[in-house]
Amino acid sequence: MNNQSYELHNIAELDSASAHPGPLVRRIPKAVAETLENGALVAEDAALSEIRFAVESGRRLSFSVTALNGNDLFVYRGDFLHNHVRLPANGVYRHILDFETDCFAGMRPEAFAGNVFSRHVWRVVFDGPVLFHGLDLMGCTIRPPQADEKPSRRWLAYGSSITQGFTPVTRQQGYVAQVARRLGVDVLNLGLAGACFCEPSFADYLATRNDWDFITCELGVNMRNAFTPEEFERRARFLVTTLTARRPGKPVVLITPFTSNADFMIEPDLPARNTAAFRDSLRRIAGEFAGRDVHLIEGTDLLDSFAGLNCDLVHPSTEGHTVIAGNLATRLRALLPAGWLPSRDAPH
Repeated sequence: MNNQSYELHNIAELDSASAHPGPLVRRIPKAVAETLENGALVAEDAALSEIRFAVESGRRLSFSVTALNGNDLFVYRGDFLHNHVRLPANGVYRHILDFETDCFAGMRPEAFAGNVFSRHVWRVVFDGPVLFHGLDLMGCTIRPPQADEKPSRRWLAYGSSITQGFTPVTRQQGYVAQVARRLGVDVLNLGLAGACFCEPSFADYLATRNDWDFITCELGVNMRNAFTPEEFERRARFLVTTLTARRPGKPVVLITPFTSNADFMIEPDLPARNTAAFRDSLRRIAGEFAGRDVHLIEGTDLLDSFAGLNCDLVHPSTEGHTVIAGNLATRLRALLPAGWLPSRDAPH
């Protein structure tokens, strides 16, 4: 989504009718979010949503935001971290970017070899529910990033709170952000904490989008308490059928539930039994749709240690997310078409 002078990444709309004192950043359109069974609230979380622009002239500018719950804000210049701020809840926060002195001036081009983003691209990365009040250009001239200044491939990540980015120290340590950096791809994070119920309306929405090249679907953990194996399989099958029918040729990667308490209970309860059944369903669906570029990755292979969990025994720790990221990046690199991922020798 582009403004005339900047790009909105992983932002479907800026909702000015949200009853907040400013436009609410939405990863998912409000009309779609309100069809979800438990996702309307968490869909407001701006996980890995970004404002992107390149400066053509000027010395400094500012942007203003409100973090409704108090969240992290990251500012990058290309791949380089410029600032990390923990925003207070509810107050309007004004951040000034001063680029009168260029820290990259005088560096040889090979210093930037293998960069994913051009060093000329500023990236303001949001987290949590955020109001974006706008930019004050202060006389600057800016433009959206050009195609060769950002990754050429886009990954859409659908899943639970683990995909959305809970519970590492920050979202930048979540497995989604880490894998995107490792592979050199842009990511659209559509993880939905406490939701991800494979609703038919959301399957339709994902299939209407043509802004992704491959998709991962981390499924099951939030459905194990309230859905039968039969209903889970029906919904997961509809998701895969819809994606492969309407976006043929785009790889679909199913990720079975990660290692959790369900795998080590002395007396497995209903959620534990459902977890095992859901994994079987995903294996079955992946096998049936293998000819349509559908792949299966076992979540227990990605998180191969019980100690990679937080003490809730469901969500990975920061270290667990890093383990998942390393394993998933390796698996995705192997299964994606040759030539899709960038070489590491072209400076930006």
